[in-house]
Amino acid sequence: MRGGGDDGSGAAEPTGAAGRTVAADNGEITVPEHPERVVVTDNYGVWMLFDVGLVPVGVPEGTALRTALPDDIYRAVSEATTIGVPGEPNAQAIATLEPDLILDQFYEQKTRELATIAPVVYFNWADSGSLWHEQAERVADAVNRADRLAAVRTEYRDRLAEVRETHAEQIAASTWAPVSGGPNGTFFLGSPLLTVLRDLGLTIGAGLPEEEAGFVEKSHEELEILQDCTVLVYPELFDGTLAAPTSELLANPLWADLAPVAAQRAFPLRHYGVGSYRFAIGAVDEIEAILRQL
Repeated sequence: MRGGGDDGSGAAEPTGAAGRTVAADNGEITVPEHPERVVVTDNYGVWMLFDVGLVPVGVPEGTALRTALPDDIYRAVSEATTIGVPGEPNAQAIATLEPDLILDQFYEQKTRELATIAPVVYFNWADSGSLWHEQAERVADAVNRADRLAAVRTEYRDRLAEVRETHAEQIAASTWAPVSGGPNGTFFLGSPLLTVLRDLGLTIGAGLPEEEAGFVEKSHEELEILQDCTVLVYPELFDGTLAAPTSELLANPLWADLAPVAAQRAFPLRHYGVGSYRFAIGAVDEIEAILRQL
């Protein structure tokens, strides 16, 4: 559906400008036909836009971290202007960028007032239960680049099929769990990485959440729940280091006693926090490297 004029949010299309109507969780929002100057309020939105070849002009503080991003994404977003810490967008900084679209997935109350600057499209991810690829579809539609997302989706599915066929024996014979360190002597079972593990046909350990991207928090004393696994993966930063909570987890003697750890089948994974097809493809590549070692 197409339209123009005021979308009711306070942000109007310039006179004579073509517009599209996007069905968002904050209403039917009129946006430019081809947005180019996009501000995003969360890191995942940056990754999703990268999938469709669009680099935001404004990003939250802490987005462009070399330790948290593959080099190509880091280079692409390192020149973007910061628009405040996550959850506290700075209206003045955003207005200076003259955006034609503001994209939000977590902070509806905070971004509502920004509609006087540019159309605000809010896709609720905070409590919707949506998976990352479902959000990516909505983001791609908001910037009118669904065709580009289709291309990277096909690339991901082709890689899945290739790995499933090449390593069918190792996939059938292994049980996996993603695990990361938590605060105060805890760890987390689960990650959005579960979507990739399940797409590859890998068996998931019994202690993992049934939800595709859910988390379960456990104490270090409960590490034995991982004894049914043959492979463990844990997050590694892109500079090869570990976050402090995960380092603490791996230093625990109970970790060393786990069967997959004793068998040297616990592996670091840099594309652990999957939130886009680019990250998912990177995860598949890393998982294939692990499968070759089994």
